[in-house]
Amino acid sequence: MARWKQSWSEEDLSRLRKLAGTKPVTTIAKELGRTTGTVLAKAIEQKLPVIYRNERTPQRQAAR
Repeated sequence: MARWKQSWSEEDLSRLRKLAGTKPVTTIAKELGRTTGTVLAKAIEQKLPVIYRNERTPQRQAAR
């Protein structure tokens, strides 16, 4: 069964509560083996603090 179809165990929720607000959602998702969207949705549902960083690659300056 796909991981996103599995319900959240008490252990998963406990880990999410410990990590929420200390690491970005993308990092937490990797540690829990879940998608960023499901972790973000669960954190919001549980009213946990969320760190969401929009990581972008630096833009190169145009050649003059």
